[in-house]
Order: sequence, then structure tokens, then C-alpha cells
Amino acid sequence: MLSLSLLVFLAAALLFFWAVGAHNRLVRLHAAVGKAFAALDQLLVRQLVWVQSCLPESMRGGPQTTPGELQDEVMASWARLSAASEQFALALAQARTQPVDGAAMDSLVLAQDALDTAWQSAMRDAVPPDTHPSAERLQAKWMQLLHQTLPLNTAFNEAVEIYNAAIAQFPAWLLAKMFGFRMAGSLNRWSKDR
Repeated sequence: MLSLSLLVFLAAALLFFWAVGAHNRLVRLHAAVGKAFAALDQLLVRQLVWVQSCLPESMRGGPQTTPGELQDEVMASWARLSAASEQFALALAQARTQPVDGAAMDSLVLAQDALDTAWQSAMRDAVPPDTHPSAERLQAKWMQLLHQTLPLNTAFNEAVEIYNAAIAQFPAWLLAKMFGFRMAGSLNRWSKDR
């Protein structure tokens, strides 16, 4: 018959090896979320660079007006697009450094919404389709860039879902709490809006 000390040792060894395996799984899933975001990030940077290249030459690098300066409607539209692209760049930089942070992902979704709204406003006010034949081409390119992100956005959201499910499982959530793994934020609202 096995002695009590041997049973305790075996139980401790089993618990240790389970904990190492569970921890390694959480680390792999955490890395998968980061890798999925890195792929999406490349397309988002391309989208941002393209939008900024569409701005008038005088506005590249940020709006060049003072707060009290009067602007006509066209310049105001371009200024809103420039500001929205800067906001998106900041949110993207934050999300890039923290791809599992829910607040960073929420900020990115809000910045994308603001960029989309500003883009639509600029296309309507600053580049009217009836006077500027390239407005349709610009809008088509915008939609193409948005739709290119959808598969990578879906892959990111799926990686987040798998990671979050692993953290929520008992007893792995004990390890998650001990080692600081937190639930990741997804871009689900972003996918539904498109």
C-alpha cells in the first residue's frame, strides 16, 4: 500500500504539471491574440496612410488652423477627417501595444467609427460626386480597404473568444488571476457595423 507521503507527492506533482500545462496554454492563446492583431494592424496602417494621403497637401500631418480661425464647410470637413485620422492613429498605436486590453479595443472601435463618419462627411462636403469624378473612385477604394480588414478582424475576434473562454474555465481561471491574465477585448461591434 502506498504511503500517505507518496500520495501527497504524487498529487503535488500532478497539480504542478497541470499548472505548467495550463499556464503554457494561456500564454499560447495570449500570443495568438497578439499575432492575429498584428496581421490586422498591417491593413489598418495601410488604411490610415491612404486616408491621410487623400487629405489636401496643407493638412497632411494635422490640421493647420488655429482654434478661432473661420473655415468654410469644405475645409471644416477636411479638418474633421484629419483630426479623425490622428485619433485613429493614436488608438491604433495603443491597441498595438496592448492587443488584449478591452479599453484599447473599445478606443480603436470608437476611433474607426469617427474616421468612417469623417470620411463620409468629407466625401459628401469636400468632394461632391457631381463635381468631382474621382469621388466614386475614392469611395470605392475606401470600401475596398474596409472589406479587406473583415477576414482578419474575424480571425482576431475568434482568437479573443478562444482566449477568453480558456481564462473563464475552472480551474484555469485561478491561474489566470494568479499570473495577471485578463479578459481580452474584441472588435465585435466593428464587424457588425460593416
